[in-house]
Amino acid sequence: MIWLAAAGGLTDIADEGCRSLWEKFWDQDYGGFVWEIGLDGKAINPEKHLYGNAFAVFALAKASKRDDAIWAFQWLDLYAHDNEHGGYVESCWSDGEQNLSSEGKDALGTPYGLKSMNSNLHILEALIGLHTLVKDAKVEDRLHEMFDLFRTTFARPVGKLIYYVTKDLNQASDIDSYGHAMEAAFLMLEAAHALSRDIEPTWLLAKEMVDRTVGVGWDSQHGGMFNEGHFGKEAHDKNKIWWVQAESFNVLRMMAKQFGEPYTTLCHKQWTFIKDYMIDRSNRGWRPAVMQDGSLIPQLNKSDEWTDGYHQGRAILLNQN
Repeated sequence: MIWLAAAGGLTDIADEGCRSLWEKFWDQDYGGFVWEIGLDGKAINPEKHLYGNAFAVFALAKASKRDDAIWAFQWLDLYAHDNEHGGYVESCWSDGEQNLSSEGKDALGTPYGLKSMNSNLHILEALIGLHTLVKDAKVEDRLHEMFDLFRTTFARPVGKLIYYVTKDLNQASDIDSYGHAMEAAFLMLEAAHALSRDIEPTWLLAKEMVDRTVGVGWDSQHGGMFNEGHFGKEAHDKNKIWWVQAESFNVLRMMAKQFGEPYTTLCHKQWTFIKDYMIDRSNRGWRPAVMQDGSLIPQLNKSDEWTDGYHQGRAILLNQN
């Protein structure tokens, strides 16, 4: 939400959000941003998760809080970076010690001991934003590292995107997340341009990812992108989720500009589905999810702790022309 306010030029709101982030979520004893606080300001879940801390860096950088963004990144890099295998671990205890051995799942739903593409995708994104704001050798080194990690580890031949890997970066799941594949294709291109390296090969890799994802996740009957499946199987979750539609529109627009058809037609169909079914014309905003044919899901709240304006806000801001 802070990132969106900053991206939209709402400086006062972004500044207030940054103050709240530091005053309420930063651990004054050990550093790092806690996962969740209550209305009384006390931590409900003190876990220091890569996903949350990466988004904090992302937001602070977009809001041009240079020193704060660097400080937050330095904490994250000191405690969460995997110096042996590369990339970042998912979560840390309150004091910053890496949590690799607990049973169960962390705040994001990742089994402890694994690394998720999702969290590492957003540290890649945060590093792109921070690299744009500051010229810092460590930030640039980590951006190169994460870019390479996605091009060689998370992204696999024939356009697959691996969701979970082990600590030493071996595949640990067959989850096929269509929205993340589309989003990763976009962010890998953003990283290539930010670093001015491997731009053409990354376009080809991104195209391969988009082509494969459209092939298995696109709803040719109603339009829009399904949510999730497993490699080699038909989609098992065919609901249309707000962020999946936004990220798919964003990258299809990029592909249309770069390659033309069939992406131009797909982009138009994707926007038509969003316009007709995802956007709530009566009450404003986007619906968080609809059924496969665009019909409403009964008693579904407009928002929750996961539903914000970032994905659709970015897609619209980047594709206004």
